Amino acid sequence: MTTKNRIAEQISRIYSRFIDKENISDILDLREVRFLVEQSLNKVLKIQTAENFKAGSYEIPRASLLTKSCPVTSESPGLNRAYITLPAIPLNLPLDMGIWAITAPSQPFAPYIPLPAQDVIVFQGTNVSYLENQIGYYLQGKKVYFTKDITLTTNVTVTSVDVQLLVMDFRELADDEMLPISPEVEMDVINDVMLTLSNGKVAQAEVQSEKLQEQ
Repeated sequence: MTTKNRIAEQISRIYSRFIDKENISDILDLREVRFLVEQSLNKVLKIQTAENFKAGSYEIPRASLLTKSCPVTSESPGLNRAYITLPAIPLNLPLDMGIWAITAPSQPFAPYIPLPAQDVIVFQGTNVSYLENQIGYYLQGKKVYFTKDITLTTNVTVTSVDVQLLVMDFRELADDEMLPISPEVEMDVINDVMLTLSNGKVAQAEVQSEKLQEQ
């Protein structure tokens, strides 16, 4: 297991080895490196998850599941639908699978059924008959709409729902807190951040240093 600080320090040592490996703080700002590590972690986990889905595997990094309670808002009278506003933007995955599950708090093992938004809009709901009295949902922008007004259903009146999103905000973790990632992800992150740094202005300092050593 590793932390953001350990990864950032390793990247700084690797990058600064040709300049002054004993005083890496004079070459790279560790705060900026930690920001790059956080961004790279999200990028690498998204790519790995998407590749798993393409290969037919629906295993997901459980550390990326964020569960939030969201209040349900009823639409205008006569529309018979309700919606929630997402608390965070999930990973952009096929079939909107970044929204992993939506359930009523009283029915955690009876998730609502995801539907392609374009089908619901084009067919005006006529294609959702296969739901057989179940309630579906579809994504539009930052809002998730339900095919029925779940605040008015006779069996269970729902005022809020639990939403599981595939997302990980690594900023919420302390710099020295263990990262919930597998070992192979660590090397992918190091290589990705090193590539970013090598394309930046800091790389010019390394070039100039090497030239001075050659003279």
